Amino acid sequence: MLSFATCANVPVRGGRGWYGVGGGLVEVEGRVVWGGGYGGEGVYMLDEVRSKWSRVADGGELGGTLAVCGGRLVYVGGDKDGVRSKEVKELRGGRWSDMPDMLVGCEGSCVLSVSGGGMVVMGGRGDGGWRRLNDVQVFDGGTQTWHRGPSLPKPCYLMSAVVHGDMVFVMGGWGMDRAVWCADIRDLTTAHTHDSQQSIWRQLTDVPYYESSVCVVDGVLLAIGGGGGDDQRGSEKTSSIFGFHGVDKKWKHVGDMPFACSRVDTLLLSDGGLLVVDGITQQVLRITVQGLAKLIPFTPTVKETGKSQKEADERLYEEAMSKGYVETSVTKCLILGAAGVGKTHLKHLLLKKDPPEQRVSTGLADNPVRAISFSLAGVGGQEEDDWFVVEDDQALLRVVGGTIRDGGVSMATSLEEVVSSFPKMTIHVTSDGAGAVHPDPTPARVTVTMDTRQQSRTVSIEEELIHHINHSSDKKKLFGVKWIQFTDSGGQLQYHDILPLFIQKPAVAIFALNLSEELSHQPTIEYYGADGKPVSRPYRSSLSHKQILQHCLGAMCSQDARPLIVTVGTHRDAADRCSESIKDKNQRVMELLDAGRFRVLCNGEELTEAIFAVNGKTPQDEDRVVAKVLRKKIVSLCSKLMKMPIAWFGLDVLLQRSSHDGILSLVECQGCAKRLHIEGDAFLAALHHLVYHNVFLHYPEVLPQTVFCDPQVVLTKVTELVEYHHKLRDSPDKGVAAERDLVKFRDHGLLSVELLKKFSKHYTEGLFAPQDLLKVLVSVGAIAMVSEAGGEYLMPALLPHLDSGQVSKYCQPGTSLIIRPTQGCIPSGLFCCLVAQLLSPTNHSPWKVCMDVGKPLCLYRNCITFELQHTTEIVTLVDMFSYIVLHIDEMFTKVCREIRGCVHSGIKRACGILKYQGVLFEDAFMCAGASCTSDLPHLATVVSEKKWKCSIRRHQRGDLCEGQLMWFGESGVTKEEPSATGTVSVSLDSEPSLQHLMEKVAAVIPSKCWAVGFQLGLTTAELQAICPQHQGLENHHRAFGEIFDVWRRRGSPPYTWRTLTGVLRSASVDEVQLSEHLTSWITQQ
Repeated sequence: MLSFATCANVPVRGGRGWYGVGGGLVEVEGRVVWGGGYGGEGVYMLDEVRSKWSRVADGGELGGTLAVCGGRLVYVGGDKDGVRSKEVKELRGGRWSDMPDMLVGCEGSCVLSVSGGGMVVMGGRGDGGWRRLNDVQVFDGGTQTWHRGPSLPKPCYLMSAVVHGDMVFVMGGWGMDRAVWCADIRDLTTAHTHDSQQSIWRQLTDVPYYESSVCVVDGVLLAIGGGGGDDQRGSEKTSSIFGFHGVDKKWKHVGDMPFACSRVDTLLLSDGGLLVVDGITQQVLRITVQGLAKLIPFTPTVKETGKSQKEADERLYEEAMSKGYVETSVTKCLILGAAGVGKTHLKHLLLKKDPPEQRVSTGLADNPVRAISFSLAGVGGQEEDDWFVVEDDQALLRVVGGTIRDGGVSMATSLEEVVSSFPKMTIHVTSDGAGAVHPDPTPARVTVTMDTRQQSRTVSIEEELIHHINHSSDKKKLFGVKWIQFTDSGGQLQYHDILPLFIQKPAVAIFALNLSEELSHQPTIEYYGADGKPVSRPYRSSLSHKQILQHCLGAMCSQDARPLIVTVGTHRDAADRCSESIKDKNQRVMELLDAGRFRVLCNGEELTEAIFAVNGKTPQDEDRVVAKVLRKKIVSLCSKLMKMPIAWFGLDVLLQRSSHDGILSLVECQGCAKRLHIEGDAFLAALHHLVYHNVFLHYPEVLPQTVFCDPQVVLTKVTELVEYHHKLRDSPDKGVAAERDLVKFRDHGLLSVELLKKFSKHYTEGLFAPQDLLKVLVSVGAIAMVSEAGGEYLMPALLPHLDSGQVSKYCQPGTSLIIRPTQGCIPSGLFCCLVAQLLSPTNHSPWKVCMDVGKPLCLYRNCITFELQHTTEIVTLVDMFSYIVLHIDEMFTKVCREIRGCVHSGIKRACGILKYQGVLFEDAFMCAGASCTSDLPHLATVVSEKKWKCSIRRHQRGDLCEGQLMWFGESGVTKEEPSATGTVSVSLDSEPSLQHLMEKVAAVIPSKCWAVGFQLGLTTAELQAICPQHQGLENHHRAFGEIFDVWRRRGSPPYTWRTLTGVLRSASVDEVQLSEHLTSWITQQ
């Protein structure tokens, strides 16, 4: 497959490998050119005939990158007198000519040529020592201008990149670790705002070695060499070449080079060969590849659905509809409530099933039970519509058999609808209504035998469906079906915080309340295993029935503008034991159910009662009547018709039949789709449709090649974690002390790959492994990495709950900031998701939790203490049910404003993940108004940055105090710490004081706060949050003060006079004279 031939060594060291900085290997007009990086004093061209390199031009700045733009050689960036250069030069007539400068100076960046005479500059090192960049800068060859592209997934430099078709693949370098990231090149070159939260990058896989180089040869993605490097990474350099197998999702060893190398420059030649240059050893290798694509098929990843993709999906949807469609109605019903209130019994009652024989706690979400709504008017003595559960085989057969017998017509189409839900059964139905269900040894083929009007025929559902789809050409309704999907959920509070991440936007929310307990009662939580035995001792819930209802209502209201709310009271036979009557409960529940925000199903025509009282454990006739009323109301009020192309409906059927364990690879899904002539973009559009409607789960950003045809696969893994956590609650020593990972899991909710290996269910080799589960949980906001070295992840929902008495010490009435929703309480799951977002490394957040030896400072589900990197600040977040408290120990610093902004940004990201729409938050403090009539603590809303307004007496307002103003950047100058001698020693390597910075810099160049801030490492988003709000000379000074404070706290680039004088000399600031003046003043000091 691979053959090797050595070429002439390059004349000097350089390229991507030399000191790990910059370089470039390109082909121009059929000639190979190499240069750039450190050590490459010139640009050299290869004469393959003479096996010789000849110098064609001088080199550019050290650390720059050689590339091709518009068919010409260009030299990008580099290090110019200690400052990262923005300069771009073009080679004309043997000399370098200036091109428009980049937006950000860099060295060691990766440059790709794109159509239209443009190029893309990715990553590199910026000013401030070893500060890596995630910037993507796009040069438009038509307009000769630069604009920002979507940022890289991680700050990095010295990476390797290649374009294959419409996809760009990036790997290697410092910062990428072993990840291979990919994106659509069209999305990469699109103008992008720096603060946008949308990412186009998706991780494809991990390479076997760090710092490998990427290329695509013969249609195969290759990883060349790797290992070693300046930081060693714990491995020696390798000579191996690996190819990525698109079906197995694994790297296959395809050959070994004559020498080991790392961070090499690679170039795919116009004749199909591959050239490899090792800038350290100066060796050059030519590789010929033959027949590799047949052995290692490669399918690029599915990219995220953006606006252009959605438009394409809509077009493909209309095309698919032209071949016929299925009219379906799916009503999703979610049953919620505290643990032990009788949700499972209620579900059985609604589905006309017998109560369960033993008590088993429901997991995160039980398998959704589907029921089909049949019109039975005039059939078999029926007078109205009813529904029948697909899960109940005999009940379904009685319906079908009775319909065939009494109706006297062939029901082949209806049977196709019905049997499509039985991927592993053969159903025989005869005219007398008798039926039998037999296991089918070949699940891919389901046969229905009908004997109607004395005729018998066999219908292969799968083959007939495929044949019918492939020969349909008329846009007409082929058949219709109504589904009612029931999902029972776990009542433990851990599940309440995780459930909204997976189950979203139900049409109906059924809340179960225990009529034998008061709404203010905190129920006792018990957890029962599959054997019906308790797995832990009972404990008291931290929330009451009323608070749980409020939490869930907040989530329902946020995810859907007007969901249908159904309130069912269980334990009807024990209601008289409670001091709170059903009438009183009705009144209190109706107060919570705002008619303007919800659609409330009321019990009776007077619309004054919300609770439907039933007894699910031992149901009587009156309970069954109530259940029948509820079924009828749910179908009539919440059935929304949806048209699905018949081919896409068939794809749904085929994929579920083909999946034996609930998981399929993307390639396997494509194979099923090909049987229905659904290929290419049409397949992606169909998959997006099925995922959007929660038929399947697919996480293209982390597991692009894995499709969960049964969402229960992922939900069960979460259930295992919560149940195992309950088991460990009562085992503080026995069987736990010996395993450190179990102690961390029990006490601090920490997960690791080793821990997840204890639960082997549903894992599928090559498609779904423990590390893949971690990726999924991170992507949905359930966990966050807290220790990269230890591979540990925090799951906030598993943390213990801190008592309200202990929480109060973190809520200072005067200065603690309160962030509250403008309506209602904090929706369920939001606080835990916020914590995960604040800790997530992908958000480049400086927040971290203390994981040192011993118990953390404060690590609870409702109260968490954070540390900020590069500072000594201690920040505490408290979930007070209806609002969040933000507390900082040292209020004299000006870090308050940035922390407040981080929390608000984290709330927005969490709401986006949870799909909470229209949830608005506002700032507030505990009211300190002297004339307030209320003796109870209440809030005062911040109406401006300097005023507050009492939430009880709206006319009462007052000025914010100094400590409160700090949250909005309105406080005075930050306090300075004097030295031990009372004087401050000044040198180029000493830390500047804020007073000197303001006097020597801010007062001299007040209008250049943005340029200085950018050179000091502040992001565009940070500067936009500081500078646009400060107009005029006085406010420019204040902006400088905040910029210098951020720089001081981060300490990167180094907080010294030497760094600042270098910033003043940079091209963007261009204050060389001021830099020299400062240097002279410091020397005199």
